Amino acid sequence: MFISVVIPAYNEEKYLGRCLWALSNQNYPRSRYEVIVVDNGSTDSTAEIARSYGARVIRERRKGIARARQRGAQAARGEIIAFTDADTAVPPHWLARIAAHFAADPSLGGVYGPVYFSDGRPHEKLIMKYPVTWMLALSNRVKRTCCAGSNFAVRKDAFWKIGGFNGFDGTGLMGEDVYLSLRLSRVTKIIFDPELAVYTSARRAREGYLNFLRRSAVSTARVTLLKRPPLPAPDIR
Repeated sequence: MFISVVIPAYNEEKYLGRCLWALSNQNYPRSRYEVIVVDNGSTDSTAEIARSYGARVIRERRKGIARARQRGAQAARGEIIAFTDADTAVPPHWLARIAAHFAADPSLGGVYGPVYFSDGRPHEKLIMKYPVTWMLALSNRVKRTCCAGSNFAVRKDAFWKIGGFNGFDGTGLMGEDVYLSLRLSRVTKIIFDPELAVYTSARRAREGYLNFLRRSAVSTARVTLLKRPPLPAPDIR
């Protein structure tokens, strides 16, 4: 099956090359996937780097990660849309494992996995590898799926059945993944695969633990309970 990988990017020249290198070294046939980088108004060399790796560059000038992901999904040619982030590196088997899940179960609408830190301090890595991963897995078991935006894939038909990110306030910089996965889990089957792990930057930790945890908790409550947009995240590069 053909897979479209969508990557939202705003001034990501520092990280994007590593992300695209990993995607160009998949053990999945290159003819069976495309990489779409959605340039969300960058002022650096994000677009040039994307093109140098053979990615399609789509522009979305309205700021907001939900808007960027939605624009990428609109441009996607694949029957499966896989989402990751510009500061994230996926393993060589990422696309093959995603494809295998969807091929094995025609009723499957989505799959997601853990997100680990590739840098940062030892205790930060442990928090992502254990408590955060346990939370992601548990949410799926209790039918309140919360996936991570840097590591999930959806069947295109299921994505558009709920309108994708339509209805989400695009000004928010976080929470769009929770918004989508909660709505998607009401109409289709989603699974958590603990072996489908990706590695992302720990730069968000530089926001400060208390600030990050407070904003994450409040944003999750706003999105899941109040149906309101999340709190904006600081622009950390």
